Amino acid sequence: MNPVVVIEKPSELDALVRQLSTARHLAVDTESNSFYAYFDRVCLIQISSPERDYIIDPLSLKDLSVLGRLFENPRIEKVLHAASNDVLGLRRDFQFRFNGLFDTAIACKLLGYKQLGLSKILETHFGVSLNKRWQRYDWGKRPLVPDQLDYARLDTHYLIALRHMLAADLQSRELWAEACEAFEKASEQQVPEKTFHPRGFLQINGARSLDAAGKSILKALYMFREKEARRRDRAPFRIMSNEALLRLADARPDSVDEISRIKGLPRSFHDPKAASFLIEIIRQNNNSNDTEARE
Repeated sequence: MNPVVVIEKPSELDALVRQLSTARHLAVDTESNSFYAYFDRVCLIQISSPERDYIIDPLSLKDLSVLGRLFENPRIEKVLHAASNDVLGLRRDFQFRFNGLFDTAIACKLLGYKQLGLSKILETHFGVSLNKRWQRYDWGKRPLVPDQLDYARLDTHYLIALRHMLAADLQSRELWAEACEAFEKASEQQVPEKTFHPRGFLQINGARSLDAAGKSILKALYMFREKEARRRDRAPFRIMSNEALLRLADARPDSVDEISRIKGLPRSFHDPKAASFLIEIIRQNNNSNDTEARE
């Protein structure tokens, strides 16, 4: 396996696009920080040709627009696995549009595969086991170590070979036209607006078992967490878990000491100032007349 090529400079990106502009197939994948940030973004773009694996670092490059030429070119088939998140992320962050997409997950589903995860499929066809160590890594962090780059490249390294195997099976079973229709639909997805549902607190496991005051407190804590997540650009569950929200609403602590005994509450809320803020939220809503929360 050739060394992975990391693209961090505009001149390197320009050269790469020129080099790949005559390719017939390119495998594509992305890594994001969605498990960590509220406003998630694409943090790596992996591209493999039959000869080399490339990793493009969007955090080092201010302008990636030239890369859009490859994705828009219908003569170059882009091979992705479970393309939805990648297509939407690249469209959201860079306004890239895809022409000519082959989704290996869609192909496998049409062919009757029972397990559609890339790891299992690669193990079945190529005897390769993907290292899951970095699966939920914060890809917004820098610098990246060689082990992380090796993990990222393997998501695209075998995709073109897999594509050829699946395409042959689709054609032999007369599923090619159906697959192409599904591929085109996958490439045309529109980025949904990021929305927050104030009544989402009722979907927390155990929320509907709370009494009326408990529901009002839970709603207020849920709204606080959302506001804090946006302010700090962190995934809401990293501010406070659903379980901790529910325990606060149920126990209704009214002292710093009681706050500190809530299981699963981040230690940052054990600080007297932060704990007092939570206590005030609980007190203000303990006798709330919020009829919406009580429904």
